[in-house]
Amino acid sequence: MTDRTFHKRFTLTARIGVAVFAILALYFFWVKLAIIGIFVAIIIVGMIERILNTTYTFKMVKPIDLDEEMEYLIINEGRFSSNRNVPVCDIISVHTAKTFLGLDHCLVIEYGHHNMVTVQPDNEEAFEKEISKRQ
Repeated sequence: MTDRTFHKRFTLTARIGVAVFAILALYFFWVKLAIIGIFVAIIIVGMIERILNTTYTFKMVKPIDLDEEMEYLIINEGRFSSNRNVPVCDIISVHTAKTFLGLDHCLVIEYGHHNMVTVQPDNEEAFEKEISKRQ
């Protein structure tokens, strides 16, 4: 089976967060607190980098301790964080959960023994179909 990649959804809450921090950085530069403004600008760069570079990839990988290849969901959350590898055969359930006071939602993937990870793919229906197809 070929690799399939999904990108992260750019949610309303993420847009609001970036806008609030941008206004905060502009305010700090306006009142001549440049050091604090630079720190807030660095936070903005990290937020945008994580939003734009988060991918969810279904890939066949051969683990070191096994002889055959296994299907994994590789969650890459940008350059500044490590990848998470979720074995597709260990996924127990996928369900929707509300986040941030009900303004947004995400998919909660339960796998293994009480392990959970949240994802926000751009196309949720195709993402769930891909999981069920690869199990």
